[in-house]
Amino acid sequence: MSDSGVVLLFTMTILGGVTLMIAAMHNRRKLREMEHRERLAMIERGVVPAPESDPAGFEAGVGIDGGPKDTSQRYRTAGVLLIGFGFGLMFVIGVAAGARSVGFGIGAAWVSLGAASLLNYWLSTRRDEQRRRWTPPTRPDQPNIAP
Repeated sequence: MSDSGVVLLFTMTILGGVTLMIAAMHNRRKLREMEHRERLAMIERGVVPAPESDPAGFEAGVGIDGGPKDTSQRYRTAGVLLIGFGFGLMFVIGVAAGARSVGFGIGAAWVSLGAASLLNYWLSTRRDEQRRRWTPPTRPDQPNIAP
């Protein structure tokens, strides 16, 4: 295959992907618009929409607080994946290509990124544990009531 054929194939693949993405976004927008119209029609008729249709809105309306979300798990997952990817690159480049120093250099860079993500996970979980343990001091002679 010539260079122009590869470029044409690459361009067609990119354009096809962009077209599919635009179509999916358009369909999603139409669906959300229909859900919104249905919800408004229910409210106009005096019918309370089911909480399953909008759980976050229902919880906010009732006053239920979901509490802070634990996003530190993402860093742990990313760290493990990056470390595995780094060791994989070390093996593939070092053994299969026969360039051990290059494989070690590139793989070690990815492993260090994974280690940084794991460190971020560890620091954020420690911070959350300290935040959970703290309780506000109370004075026995004063009631604990907001003004």
